[in-house]
Amino acid sequence: MRRFEECQTFNDSYMKRFMLTRLPEYLIITYQRFQKNRFFMEKNPTIVNFPISNVDFHDCLAEEARQSHKYTTYDLIANIVHDGPPQEGHYRIQLMHEATGKWFQLEDLHVSEILPQIITLTESYIQIWRLNTKKTREERMGEEEMETA
Repeated sequence: MRRFEECQTFNDSYMKRFMLTRLPEYLIITYQRFQKNRFFMEKNPTIVNFPISNVDFHDCLAEEARQSHKYTTYDLIANIVHDGPPQEGHYRIQLMHEATGKWFQLEDLHVSEILPQIITLTESYIQIWRLNTKKTREERMGEEEMETA
């Protein structure tokens, strides 16, 4: 990453904006759910809305890096969720089975199939995204134009 521009802000008196110089094959995104104050650990239960496929990072790339990246979209392949209070909660993982395209939830020794719509309604803690190398950005844009016509 490199710093792209600086702007005036109230808090720090400047703002840093970073642009990506290359896209990795996998992205791991974490959400800060836990915060310790003077007396105890708190959990932020905010639900974060996100799509599970075709998240485009083209606009996050630096101008000179855009031409060298044929693929710029990511698909969610795993979502780790924390349920319950910070001290007594438990974790579960939601995984996409690549061969079938179905989503499964694993909690201890229990495995169950889930609908993809359920994933966005959980308190995500860690997400793993994989670069989609099936369609280029131009192919996707062409398909979207044909759908709207």
